[in-house]
Amino acid sequence: MIRSIQFLAVVLLVLVAGLMALTVNADQGMDVEYAQHMPLATQSMLLDITLAGNTLVAVGERGHIVLSTDGENWKQAEEVPTRSTLTSVFSQGDRLWAGGHDAVIVTSEDGGETWTRQFFAPDRQQAVMDIYFTDENNGVAIGSYGLSLQTHDGGQTWEDATVDPESDYHLNSLLRFSDGRRMIAGEAGYSYRSYDDGETWAAIEMPYQGSMWGALKTHRGCVLFYGLRGHVMESCDFGSSWTELDTGSISSISGAAEHNGLVLFAANGGTVLIRDDDGHFTVHHHSSGVDFAAVISLGDGNFLLVGEDGVHKFPETNNQGDGDD
Repeated sequence: MIRSIQFLAVVLLVLVAGLMALTVNADQGMDVEYAQHMPLATQSMLLDITLAGNTLVAVGERGHIVLSTDGENWKQAEEVPTRSTLTSVFSQGDRLWAGGHDAVIVTSEDGGETWTRQFFAPDRQQAVMDIYFTDENNGVAIGSYGLSLQTHDGGQTWEDATVDPESDYHLNSLLRFSDGRRMIAGEAGYSYRSYDDGETWAAIEMPYQGSMWGALKTHRGCVLFYGLRGHVMESCDFGSSWTELDTGSISSISGAAEHNGLVLFAANGGTVLIRDDDGHFTVHHHSSGVDFAAVISLGDGNFLLVGEDGVHKFPETNNQGDGDD
């Protein structure tokens, strides 16, 4: 009898633990607030953009996710189970993931039309700043105050991982080489590299102690870290040494994209920095004058930038704002 009671107690504990995990790691229709459909959602603050198949997907404030197949006409996603600000979006195969404030992570399997919630932990007071999947099962999410999560089942469950147990600085952007090496650009000079696909990490000695908000791997195999007050650092030896580049601007940079050796940096105040294949920078001012958050190359010499007031083009079709400052 005693053994039966003990067995039942264990079963109950397992069931309770399982239910608690479900409420955190999967969208079961409980305590979910869906993003509201708003007529100006496509013109709201957008913070990241990606290409999933033939569909452009941008994410931003209030859980807004907007979609376009031509970069001109945008519509709001049908169903998004969060009103938290979304800061990052990533595509892998037929899947999409987006993350943001309240440590929320949502996923879509239909090109971004409808989403389900996988993770939500507002009590942690952390935000997902970047998401990366090597395939449709294995992914990581990094973010504020040292947030690091990993999944091996496509995001059905997420578990905590550790990049630096002695630091709770923000982890802002992650990139991966084809051989499994990884790098993280972080806050206040705290950046990291891994030689074993993220199993272990080591701090990188950076020449600038300000925050790096993004990272880009170029066609030459070098890495660009960029961020506060127009600072751009380049390393061609996986972070062992760095060169600080003269950008000609003090506007903080939040996004970068490359096309045919030309790198476009999206910065505050409508500032657009262009680095050509010879390494020279030119400074342009977009007529919108907004703070940009991210940029994507369309593959034809044109770029889309997202930030305040939604989506913007560069070069501008009306030829305004294309001159050097």
